[in-house]
Amino acid sequence: PVIEAALVKDLGTSFEQAIPVLIAEALGSDRPAAPAALKRTLAYLSQMSPAFSLRGGTREILR
Repeated sequence: PVIEAALVKDLGTSFEQAIPVLIAEALGSDRPAAPAALKRTLAYLSQMSPAFSLRGGTREILR
């Protein structure tokens, strides 16, 4: 189960770090028209997403 857990963590981290990029791409040039709460959330996630890989061990160590 250790290998499987490391694989799931790696895939989950990659997905988690992609979320801010996907949101920004979905908003596209309409970003000024987006609700303020969504823009704040996007800004927060963009700053925090690099830290997501540190929870539970870095992906490089798990590999």
